[in-house]
Amino acid sequence: MRFRGRGRLLPLLAIGLAAVTVARAAVPRPVPVILDTDIGTDIDDAFALALILKSPELRLLAVTTVSGDTAARARLAAKMLWVDGRRNIPVAAGVPGAPMPIAQTRWADGFTSPQLVSESAVDLMKREIDRNHGRAVIVAIGPLTNVASLLAQYPGEKKNIRRIVLMGGSIAHGYYPSSGPTAEYNIAADATASRVVFTSGVPIEMAPLDVTWHLQLDAAHQQRIYAQSTPLAHALYAVDRLWGQPTPTLHDPMAVGLLLDSGLCTRKSLHIRITTDGRTVVVPGKPANALVAVQNDPARFIAFCTRRLTH
Repeated sequence: MRFRGRGRLLPLLAIGLAAVTVARAAVPRPVPVILDTDIGTDIDDAFALALILKSPELRLLAVTTVSGDTAARARLAAKMLWVDGRRNIPVAAGVPGAPMPIAQTRWADGFTSPQLVSESAVDLMKREIDRNHGRAVIVAIGPLTNVASLLAQYPGEKKNIRRIVLMGGSIAHGYYPSSGPTAEYNIAADATASRVVFTSGVPIEMAPLDVTWHLQLDAAHQQRIYAQSTPLAHALYAVDRLWGQPTPTLHDPMAVGLLLDSGLCTRKSLHIRITTDGRTVVVPGKPANALVAVQNDPARFIAFCTRRLTH
């Protein structure tokens, strides 16, 4: 009896193992991302970092900071990672620039951590891109200075970057309800760098003002997020109070959203030219160099973002 039972059991074990193998193969691996950010000036960068941390579809490899006091920005990002328990994610400061408002960074004054590495932002980017063998995505939510420097210093990395997903530009809409195309800050702050990125040949996905200007996080949604008894929610509340304005506009989280849900925006493949004053101009008839989000439902995105940050 025992021998016959074992004979029946072996095929069942084989079937079970095969099913486990198929199930594992069906679960997509998290997308490895490098976040390049000017966190500390506007509040939306902090929300973008939190959205990455709350999204199991993404695996954060590193954070690099750009523009102004990049070391203070790096401390802010590192402290947010620390309080969320992500203490093995390296953070590197880019080359500092002209002083800018960075009131939120006071929350991290004096913060130290082994994850604040001494290597440059560009070298940290290169290291993580090389380690991930063509799978790494750069999420750029500040001026494109660091990304352009990476492409200029290490041109061979172009083939190793899966894509660059960025918040920036303006196609048909600007910052305000009735405004037309405008020079958006992230692109215009370093137009030369933006031109390097858009002519690099690296695949680009772009969340312009057209799909971000109306993403206001109202008081009710803020309350839902800040009411969570988690260190990350407490961190967001603290830096929001230092930012000191009533209603965040979630420009930068929309770039993260492009990675998470293809249904959040209607997109078009377009050829984007960067002018000397940092405008993003569509050039008809030329091969596309960017997949551009052009339309979305703001209520749907705010609901999506709030769900992620409260679960």
